[in-house]
Amino acid sequence: MVLFITGALSGLGMGYVLERGQLCFHATWSGLLARSYGLARAWLLGVMIGVVGLAVIYSVDAWPQLNDGLAFRPARNIAGGLIIGAGMVIAMSCASGLFFKLGAGMLGALVGLAGWALGDGWVGARVRDRIADNTVLESGPGATVPGWLGVNRWIVVIPLVLVVVALLFARHGASRDGPGRSWQWAWPVAGVGLGIALIIGWVLAGIGDASFGPSTVGTVSSWVDGDPNLWIIGFVVFIVAGATVAARTSGATWVRGETALRYVGLGTGGLLLGVGGQVGGGCNLGHGLSGVAQLNVSSWVVVASIIVGIALTRAAWRAVARSVPRPVEWGPAT
Repeated sequence: MVLFITGALSGLGMGYVLERGQLCFHATWSGLLARSYGLARAWLLGVMIGVVGLAVIYSVDAWPQLNDGLAFRPARNIAGGLIIGAGMVIAMSCASGLFFKLGAGMLGALVGLAGWALGDGWVGARVRDRIADNTVLESGPGATVPGWLGVNRWIVVIPLVLVVVALLFARHGASRDGPGRSWQWAWPVAGVGLGIALIIGWVLAGIGDASFGPSTVGTVSSWVDGDPNLWIIGFVVFIVAGATVAARTSGATWVRGETALRYVGLGTGGLLLGVGGQVGGGCNLGHGLSGVAQLNVSSWVVVASIIVGIALTRAAWRAVARSVPRPVEWGPAT
């Protein structure tokens, strides 16, 4: 029960922050390709805070059971990232985005989550097992950037923080950084909130005797395997609750359905998100937030692969759209 409660508290806070900041990781990383940097700045700020917070947590060793580095398996990490990127474009959302958007009233997210559950619980493991498990760095401190380089974690953390600060306040000529809605948090507030939610999530995982912080992978598969991960289950369920509270208190609740084509995209994209998470060993939260804050080599590779997957899928989508003949427009002869 403690596992579920601590996971639920973490999800409640994360869902609130994701909704108020509109921190969908699809919008975050696809925005980079469109030279819209507001959400990316919020993500970087949250990561920077998380990097420092996890460095402190690991240095005091208060919860020795906490995972301190995800294994680096290049084939699976890259393939998983590419699949997640494709799923994001098709679903027009990330995995955590489906949860917080449901809390704000997007009923079509249920279709996306059904596809995601199928991918996480059944299909993903079968796809993953067909990809060679060529482990380059075993899980643990040696799978992180400082461990790989053989240096103290703080030697990597301090320069990284300085680089991130420089990026956050650099001028970008075509940048569109302002919040898109009146109730949406500006990127500095969203970034601080994301970083705090991340650190609290890891602390609560430690208190609850869980081994990993905010993530979605394993929610369904652990249940299917007969050993439900109560921490993650509580976390994802209460992302919806946290987003509901955020939407209702800010006036952002919008209960709505979707078009038939959009439902197809949500279901298909959701399936790919679940499969990609299983193949890559983590999702947009597990790798893209918790993992990069751990300074995992694998997580940074997965994030880069997701962005490439988004770019390739968008390019393929545009190519297909251009190849489809346009209907003939009949009108008076000239």
